[in-house]
Amino acid sequence: QLPLVELVEAWENSVRGGSTVARKGLSEDVVSMLKCLGKHFPEEVSLDRVLGAKAPKKQRTVADDAAEILEASHYQEMPILPTSAEMIGHCAFEVQENMQTYEKCVDYIQTHFMLLREDYIEPLRAGIKLFMQGRHSPKDLHVYTGVKVVGVLSTWEGLVYRIELRPEETRKINWEKSKQLMYGSLLCFSDDDFSSLIWATVWRRDPALISGKAQLDIRLPFDPWDDRLSPGKMFCCIENVTIYFEAYRHVLIALQNMRAADVPFQQTLLTPQPDALPPTYLKEETDMFHFHNVFSNCEKADAEVAAPKSFRILAEWPPALRQALDLDPSQLDAVQHALTHQMALIQGPPGTGKTFVGLKIVQALLDNTRNLRHSPILVVCFTNHALDQFLEGIFKFCESIVRIGSRSKSEQMMRRNLKELVMEVKASREFIQARKSLTDRRDYLRDELVKAMKLVDSHTVSAAQAKSLMSEQQFETFYQGFLDCLGDDKGDFPEDPWVVDDDVWSRVMKEWLGTSDPAKLAPVPIRQEGGLPSFKNFGLEEESDDDDPLFGGKDGDEEEAENEMYERKLDVDNEQTEQVDEKKKPGSRMDFFQELHYAWLPYLEEYYETLTPEMRNLDWRQEDLWRLHREHRRECYRQWLLEAHEEARGILPELAHLLERNAESRAALDRDRKLAVLREMQVVGMTTTAVSKYQLLLKELRPEIVIVEEAAEVLEAHILTALHPRTQHVVLIGDHQQLRPSTAVYRLSKQFHLDVSLFERLIHNGADHVTLLQQRRMHPKISRLIKPYYPQLRDHSSTERYPEIRGINARSYFMTHFHFEDDEGESHSHLNTFEANFVSALCAHLVSCGYEESQITVLSPYLGQVRLLKKRIQRDPTTQQIAVTAVDNFQGEENDIIVISLVRSNRARQMGFLAVENRINVALTRARHGIFIVGNADMLEKHTLWSQILTELKSDQCFGDTLPLVDKEQKGVFEVKSADEISVFLDSKLHETGGEGMMTVDEYRRSLEAKRSKGQKGSRKGKGDPGPRWFDSGKAIPSSSDRGRNDSNDAWERRDKASWATEHVLPRAEADRDEQDAPGKADQDDGKRGKKQKKQKQKQVLVMRG
Repeated sequence: QLPLVELVEAWENSVRGGSTVARKGLSEDVVSMLKCLGKHFPEEVSLDRVLGAKAPKKQRTVADDAAEILEASHYQEMPILPTSAEMIGHCAFEVQENMQTYEKCVDYIQTHFMLLREDYIEPLRAGIKLFMQGRHSPKDLHVYTGVKVVGVLSTWEGLVYRIELRPEETRKINWEKSKQLMYGSLLCFSDDDFSSLIWATVWRRDPALISGKAQLDIRLPFDPWDDRLSPGKMFCCIENVTIYFEAYRHVLIALQNMRAADVPFQQTLLTPQPDALPPTYLKEETDMFHFHNVFSNCEKADAEVAAPKSFRILAEWPPALRQALDLDPSQLDAVQHALTHQMALIQGPPGTGKTFVGLKIVQALLDNTRNLRHSPILVVCFTNHALDQFLEGIFKFCESIVRIGSRSKSEQMMRRNLKELVMEVKASREFIQARKSLTDRRDYLRDELVKAMKLVDSHTVSAAQAKSLMSEQQFETFYQGFLDCLGDDKGDFPEDPWVVDDDVWSRVMKEWLGTSDPAKLAPVPIRQEGGLPSFKNFGLEEESDDDDPLFGGKDGDEEEAENEMYERKLDVDNEQTEQVDEKKKPGSRMDFFQELHYAWLPYLEEYYETLTPEMRNLDWRQEDLWRLHREHRRECYRQWLLEAHEEARGILPELAHLLERNAESRAALDRDRKLAVLREMQVVGMTTTAVSKYQLLLKELRPEIVIVEEAAEVLEAHILTALHPRTQHVVLIGDHQQLRPSTAVYRLSKQFHLDVSLFERLIHNGADHVTLLQQRRMHPKISRLIKPYYPQLRDHSSTERYPEIRGINARSYFMTHFHFEDDEGESHSHLNTFEANFVSALCAHLVSCGYEESQITVLSPYLGQVRLLKKRIQRDPTTQQIAVTAVDNFQGEENDIIVISLVRSNRARQMGFLAVENRINVALTRARHGIFIVGNADMLEKHTLWSQILTELKSDQCFGDTLPLVDKEQKGVFEVKSADEISVFLDSKLHETGGEGMMTVDEYRRSLEAKRSKGQKGSRKGKGDPGPRWFDSGKAIPSSSDRGRNDSNDAWERRDKASWATEHVLPRAEADRDEQDAPGKADQDDGKRGKKQKKQKQKQVLVMRG
């Protein structure tokens, strides 16, 4: 038998890689052979995919309807910010797909730079286009009109602008919780109908300042000054909340600063070589490793041979290790592979102990490479939570750890934060002197900035300005003219013109101009608001969703649960923390604010264009100023004012750049102090975002060993920026069959393979790697569900000894239903109210059966359903502490009980995220003891993996349209199919949803006894067909004995019958006739029955419905 799949994949790789044969084209006989294979093996061979493997190349840009495709410049010359052509002209730069191989390193960096840049620019381009057409969603785009600049701040980071919004646009927002206008958000400003754009990021959003004055601080990302951001203008500002620029900016800057020569392991990264090489620091004379500490807690108590503790790792490892160590063979292989390969890849399926193996690798490297390396080991994780866990594990055998980044939730790691450790070290005298020098220089520049700002902000000409504008003779003549006008009434005016101060000069100007307020003569331009309509036209008067007490974040338009990873990408240290601390110090001038009151005046050249020829030809330097007509005098004054204004305004860009350089020098000084601490450590821990942000720090630290956990979740560009020319050893640990890296633009994943991580790309390229093969998390009844995905995965014997599930007569169960998902409404996310009600009731039942809330986690692939589930679950006091989260946020986590709400149920059979195998894998592998899935199975039957999962569940009756609950009092098994029916087990009506046709709990129990007296057991008969439901009145729907059948032909007929039964509840009388053995019928009128039963409150449950 031919390995067709492997052959086809090899051919695809050859074509995508641009092999010589592929470039020359296919001969006719090869095409004929492929067509023959395609005819006889249509499932294995896709001619469209093979012969058209290069078709994606035709898709040169991600934009759907780009007006023009622009050729990209060299990545070091490309602007990181969007260009006007991209935003206004709807043009797009050409991008290349993430190839499996690259011929040149420059192309490699260029490709990832352009793909990452396009991932944040395409949402901006699409959003502005929709905005200009008036078709944007207020949830995707926040639009603010009438925005104005009200001041400038000088901070240790450089110059910052303070802007003011309309109070009516900020009044209804809870700024303590809102993610609107949060730190790092990218804002687009325009005052000319978006003919030109100004980009800025939110630098600080103080809740008190924005709530009280509607003001916040912004900063230009690259250039410290933009003259267009001037007071007096009214801007329209757009914030696109679908992307977070701060998460892209640092990576793009790092890539742009990278040279081809800086990239290590080029033979592996670009064109993988067949022979894997050991790290360059390992030689024959340095490969003797000692494993006394590594193997100390791994030896078998009953081992017949002792484990060797020292041996040469580049030679064959002693066979006795496998006999003496309590490590499965794949774990030992992984340790050996990681220590002996300069680019090591370890795939860890769920529950196989990736972190455990990673810790053993770190311990071995720490014990044996101390004299072989000159820098600490760099540990990188995708999330803060994973980084904390990994570092806590290392801390048990090595306390010389430092964590860079301030978002740790671990108390232990917070004490190992770099900022904390730096503060513990007394600053040197040289550092203090250098810092004082920079502070003095900064204060001098600030004073100069204040002087210039006051001159620019003024609408009058001061005495000093007049003296500098006029010649000495002209000024003396002009002042003498003023004294002559006064005659004998000179009062206390000085005779000497050079001692005239601003008070005297003000009286001179009022006399000369014939006005009591010379400021009114300033030629302030009449500004338009960019021709933009009122904010009310953008839907911003609506109530903000941020006031939801349960969810402080934005009520997103994100359809996908993976966009919850948007928040995981926000691992950017908020520098405001340090700034707040410094401002508390006595006498500190950390942030200096200069308020601006007046509109800035036009430049002389602009102003002259508005004048008549007569006024334009007026040369005040050649005139006797006191003989001029009033209008000519006032025109002279305007020209004086504009000349002084322009001179002061011209100084501002230079001062801004000098302050920026001062801030950079201060940062370099602090960096040297941090480096001194880092070089004393053995392990440095960072998130992938922090790696990009602290590039200059890492460049000087020069880590030789880099270990990346969750490597398959990380975009290749992030890992690339963690590597440096001196890096000799990289260990990537992950699982490309779980979650892939997330992208903002789906087409970049689908057509340009941006979501393929370096880990996955190298494995597909045939790079040597080790896969862990024994899982120790899931009970075999749970792990069997993913065996089609991991055929070689084995269960450790300890997983069979888990306790039985309390309250449910199953360990893994899929309860199917036919209740359609809710209409989307304004949100793009999906909801299913039936599932939310059922799951919340089920959680309450599990807690009532003895489970702690911390033992239960509820998962859903959709954010909308996560929010709905939280509302439903948190309304019950007994379940308020149960964790509810999106599937994408729970990778790497586990719990005893997992309940999953699949959500999707529709006539079009659109599966959405349920069709993504990586997500299916993550969702089904989080549970240790029990997993319970609620969803519409008919939606999933045509999906290959889901079909295999459902078949496995049906094989031992772990599938049905009812869920077998165990009554803790009666110890019987009873089938339920709605939240109302679960309510019969709960001492609360909290989970009842309607109340139609309910019966009392006493009636239900008497019915049970009657059935048992007839020999009908209420429990499931082992692994055979389950018994009948405890209350069966549904004649028109399939009986419970049909539950295990896989009859797809009548699936939708059953769905329609079920839907009918839901909408048309069987009359109470008919239900009673069907249940003749149940004595004590309840009154049909629920209201009357309620009055009759005041003395004895009883639980109620719905009659069985479809």
